[in-house]
Amino acid sequence: MRSIFSILLLSISFLAAGQLVDTVRVKSDWNPSRIHFGVDANRFYNTVVKSYETSYGGMVDIDMHKFFVVLEGGWEKNHRIASYEYTNQGLFFKAGVDYNLIPHNIYRNAMSLGVRYASSYFSDQLVFEDDNYWYGNRTATLSNDALSAQWVEILLNLKVRIWKNLFLGSIVRIETLKNLSDTGHLVPYDVPGWGRNRKSGTDLKTTNMGFSYYVIWNLAFREKEIPNKKQN
Repeated sequence: MRSIFSILLLSISFLAAGQLVDTVRVKSDWNPSRIHFGVDANRFYNTVVKSYETSYGGMVDIDMHKFFVVLEGGWEKNHRIASYEYTNQGLFFKAGVDYNLIPHNIYRNAMSLGVRYASSYFSDQLVFEDDNYWYGNRTATLSNDALSAQWVEILLNLKVRIWKNLFLGSIVRIETLKNLSDTGHLVPYDVPGWGRNRKSGTDLKTTNMGFSYYVIWNLAFREKEIPNKKQN
């Protein structure tokens, strides 16, 4: 479903990108003209479909000339049960800037390259059966009460106008440079906002890829001028 939706959204975006005003240059206008509020539909989908995951997220951005100043955040809980019981939950925050590659679009669609600084604050717990030679079979618990992680994201961000002030957004992220606080004996399987921390066995992911799909409402408080067509 992710792949199909991404392809559709990319196709719509590139078609919409053709609806540009033929201009000599973009007039510099650093005064904000609109705010976008978005709900992460992908996290809502995962909450409904995946029995072990509960997750909510959102975003807000404001335009400044060709840029968007962006804040993202959310809460995530994973509860995995197999021969063990593992719980991981916490908050994540992301802040950064997007550069709009199609600022002349007459529908206010956007195709942007961006960067984020992300941080996560969470706890986790592992409960399992320990078969010990001396003490026999017993229930053991490992936990981390106050973990944190920081990383950097490079991303492609698309926003497409669907109806009036309603937009759909899609973000493809490359997450890297992760720094995880001391974990003791229990190494987290998940990091909220990052995703799976383990690649296979005890190997940890140093780079990750993430996707976000947003339903966005555009709140415009002034109309930013689109430059006139170039005169022949």
